[in-house]
Amino acid sequence: MLLVGCTAPSHPPTTDHATIATPVVARVTGETVEGIPGARVELPHYVIHSTIPDPEALQKIGQVLEGARQAYRSLAPQVPSSTYPMECYFFETRPQWAAYTKAHTGDDAAIYLRVNRGGYTINDKFVAYWIGQIGTYSVAAHEGFHQYVARHLKGRLPPFLEEGLACMFEQVEWVEQGKNMQPLPSFDVRKNHARLIALRIAADSNDIYPLQKLITMHAGQVVGKRSAQIEAFYAESWAFARFLHERHPEALRRMLVDASKGQLFADSSTEDAMGTPLWDPKMAQPMIEHYLDMKLPSIEAEFAQYVKAIVD
Repeated sequence: MLLVGCTAPSHPPTTDHATIATPVVARVTGETVEGIPGARVELPHYVIHSTIPDPEALQKIGQVLEGARQAYRSLAPQVPSSTYPMECYFFETRPQWAAYTKAHTGDDAAIYLRVNRGGYTINDKFVAYWIGQIGTYSVAAHEGFHQYVARHLKGRLPPFLEEGLACMFEQVEWVEQGKNMQPLPSFDVRKNHARLIALRIAADSNDIYPLQKLITMHAGQVVGKRSAQIEAFYAESWAFARFLHERHPEALRRMLVDASKGQLFADSSTEDAMGTPLWDPKMAQPMIEHYLDMKLPSIEAEFAQYVKAIVD
């Protein structure tokens, strides 16, 4: 049994924007992962299967996941919590990750193998590989949000918004707790230096997508485009998610709660053969307008002012 952190209050310290994780206890046992000697890490809300040989790294990944989950739930605490753990795979190397992907994703393997850094989420499970401490923790927090959504929401959020919300948790900062105490991860959803820089570059280069277009987009549409367009999509999606969180938090909360009940306004998504909701882009505008109780031109004008304020 490995204690990740130390004794702490029963509720995580929070502000309007930041969550400092509470420590969790991880049970680590040996396990063969895809034929490779590895470890099974059991946490309150996650089970990690990993070939990463560093026990300290596994502890920190577990703490990031649990801390990020606390931060996800702060967006809409009324969303009912899952009663059984979510599964994650963390491989030591990309070849191990690629072998798992080829073996388990069938005809879609070629799509997932286009991921050039970190990992992907499929249904309510995510699969990642080690890219150094900072990058791996960031990927865990980002993909963990997609996993959380897949597990807890019955309705389909607009894909650009789900990506933007996931980006809000990417910047993991470690907070010292005192002498002889392990630092704990903190998630300030206003902070994401990489996305902010990309947003500024997009604004300066006139690569900002019109909101009418952005709200209908998903990540697959920017794969293969030039780097600036990819970065602009993620940065602007992050900015819109942050805009909702800061300027229209009640609208965001209602959207998430309704999605958890299967009552998301204008959601007419169907499911593919694997049970994954398929998104209808025509539903984006009525959905956004309904929850913000504004017409899209007014939303776009307010959002443009917000983008200008944060990049300045």
